[in-house]
Amino acid sequence: MKRLSRVLSGLLALGALWTATPARAEPGPAHLRPVRDVAVTYRVQGGNEAPRLVPVAWLAASDRIRAEPPGLPGWVLVDLPRNEALLVIEAQGMAVRLPAGNLLPLLGGIPPDTRLSPAGSGTVAGHRCEVWQVRRQDAAGTVCLTEDGVILRAEGARGGKHGRLEATRVTYGRQDPARFQLPAGVPVVNLPPALLSGLLGGR
Repeated sequence: MKRLSRVLSGLLALGALWTATPARAEPGPAHLRPVRDVAVTYRVQGGNEAPRLVPVAWLAASDRIRAEPPGLPGWVLVDLPRNEALLVIEAQGMAVRLPAGNLLPLLGGIPPDTRLSPAGSGTVAGHRCEVWQVRRQDAAGTVCLTEDGVILRAEGARGGKHGRLEATRVTYGRQDPARFQLPAGVPVVNLPPALLSGLLGGR
């Protein structure tokens, strides 16, 4: 199993939750994605791997995420409206398309068999959030959301795999749109699975 791929997968699943609209939730969260710009540092853990701190920034106006997982040769750009994730490697003047089918499984919305139910409240990184249980046939977990749609904590299991993330720092404020764009002239390439695995830290 690929260590960095696990962290990256868990992180981008977070982006998927931000885009989704619950099919069955009475009552449901007011927002499932941030309605204003925010930067969050998450402690992310996939499986039995050691936790890693991952800076994530959200550009609310265009529904884009910039994530900087440690150990990767670049940063990750998630364009939610386009259902696309790219690893931007500025040092090599290129961007690599990440496998959206595996990394962004919920970007089309929470499936119809998903149920969200309230499960209390909490405080994470100094911010209050409402806890929701997420259930579907093949997965289950919890998520703690602020009123303005920021995920502060999430934990879940699917297909025998377990992941968890928790915010350690939350900073609201305008984000520079230029940080959420591909640098001018940078091509986007598709790598064979073996090469992509090596790039993401496969072993």
